[in-house]
Amino acid sequence: MLNYLVFGIAGVIFITVLVITGKAISRGIEAKQNQKNISNDENSDLNEANLATNNTNSNTTISDQINDLNKLKEQGALTEEEFKKAKEKILN
Repeated sequence: MLNYLVFGIAGVIFITVLVITGKAISRGIEAKQNQKNISNDENSDLNEANLATNNTNSNTTISDQINDLNKLKEQGALTEEEFKKAKEKILN
């Protein structure tokens, strides 16, 4: 009779340990997925910021190129027609 009592208590303890371990493992997996989602969100935010920066840089570059063309036209190195063609090429 004492053996059944000891095995019963040991079984309850074993099941309790398994339940606690399972919960801890599932929390760890959930935390890892959350961390991955946060990392992906941060990467998306960084990519959006980089795109905005690149668009600003390309706009600056385009305006600089048009200003350079205008200077060449004013110096007489380009005709009005060449200036217009070059400007269209830059804008497209």
